[in-house]
Amino acid sequence: MLSARGLRAEVGGQVLLDGVDLQLAAGRVLAVVGRSGSGKTTLGYAVQGESPGGATLSGSVELAGTDLLRSCAQQRRSARAAMLPQHPAAALDPIRRVGEVLRELAALRHDDREARHEAVRAALTAARLDPDSGLLRRFPHQLSGGQQQRLPLALALITRPQLVVLDEPTTGADTRTKAELAELFADLAAGGTALLLLTHDLPLARRLADDVLVLHRGRVVERGTRALHEPEHPVAREILAAEPDLTTEPVEHSAEPVLTAEGLGRSAADGTALLRDVDLTLHAGRCAAVIGPSGAGKTTLARCLAGLTRPGTGHVRLGEVGLARAARARPREHRRQVQYVHQDAPASFDPKRPLLRQVARTAELLRGLTRDRARREAADLLAEVGLEPAQLHRRPPELSGGQLHRAAAVRALLARPSVLICDEITAALDAVHQAELLRLLARAKRDGTAVVLISHDLAPVAALADDVHLLHSGRLVESAPPHRLLAEPSSAEAADLVAAAREHHSWAAHPPRA
Repeated sequence: MLSARGLRAEVGGQVLLDGVDLQLAAGRVLAVVGRSGSGKTTLGYAVQGESPGGATLSGSVELAGTDLLRSCAQQRRSARAAMLPQHPAAALDPIRRVGEVLRELAALRHDDREARHEAVRAALTAARLDPDSGLLRRFPHQLSGGQQQRLPLALALITRPQLVVLDEPTTGADTRTKAELAELFADLAAGGTALLLLTHDLPLARRLADDVLVLHRGRVVERGTRALHEPEHPVAREILAAEPDLTTEPVEHSAEPVLTAEGLGRSAADGTALLRDVDLTLHAGRCAAVIGPSGAGKTTLARCLAGLTRPGTGHVRLGEVGLARAARARPREHRRQVQYVHQDAPASFDPKRPLLRQVARTAELLRGLTRDRARREAADLLAEVGLEPAQLHRRPPELSGGQLHRAAAVRALLARPSVLICDEITAALDAVHQAELLRLLARAKRDGTAVVLISHDLAPVAALADDVHLLHSGRLVESAPPHRLLAEPSSAEAADLVAAAREHHSWAAHPPRA
């Protein structure tokens, strides 16, 4: 149904895709894996006949008999391809009600009002959303995190596409949501929809894929599901070797408290409790992981520690000194000592300024380094997490999400903080770059930095954390070393989370469909 031959994408003399061939039949799943920046997202747009970032496309792409590279926009729409973007919530219009947008899209396929109504219900049901729950009257900000994750899929499905491109669909999702999404995608394929899965989530690829492409610098370097188990190409072997697991060993050492939070609480505007009387102590040279399902309060806690969100109750101390509740009220030295890496790293960069200049600016402003010395330090650290010299002079929109996540972590570390708060910074990374970033954070620990790692994924937690704190409904329900929590969780919430994580990491390829 989908066929690409010699597909090439080029922008400004840079080759993004170089002679990609692929075949995808109805009801089958083709997984494309590769390191961040390998060209996966570019490929996802190109197979729909779209040119990301003004790229020039050549070769051929045919979907159900339509040549997408040589057809008009109307013909491309009739070919019925849809895409679930890497950050699905960003695809939602914040000022329009859910039902209004869905009905507008249904009108592209149906003239009859009743048919449009049924199309909306069918799309919501396929995306595992309840069409009778009042959801159609809500705005996006009134949806839960899980609903925001699935609604863009309903928007994609309402036109009954023959092909759905899934761009890192499990990024930022907790383990329960990942399992639900995997079942949903399997059902779509079983119903005859072709899925192009662009992912660094190797367990998800093993669970769903009928075929696999390994992409590296725009070229296909290996094909076949064997690449997920016994790869032959060095790049594929490197990706598999870097895949994290849930093994951990007990480590006993003492350290001085560097930051203490007592009685932190925070409520939403409607009075809903987001954080409830949380106590937390961070120690120099140790990593405290904060885990829990979506909506548990992890990011709220992290932002309260950093002063980006004002707690309603409680206080935070750096050593013996009380910190102002708002970061803007803290003196420069306190801002230097407590650094925060945002979950949405791309949004934390100025899209118009070169990356190196922005990353190095932290060392200039907070440590007083000269411009040249700050840029040398920044370039050295960026190289350690896999960014190439040519990439440092590009603007953020020209880089992948994974590259920007690594750059954001480096920018914070250049402040030489006492406390580094990382909000889901490994979620958008492939296995190789995740391992590189974890090594950088481990080095920061050895240098005495207290690291806070907010994560849905227990694998990086097992690799880095000394202490694990589980939040549920805004409350701290369990604290334990990672080896103990993984082996003998004492709360029902922790047991559920560990079981879901082990299930995710044990996914194998499904039996071939007839």
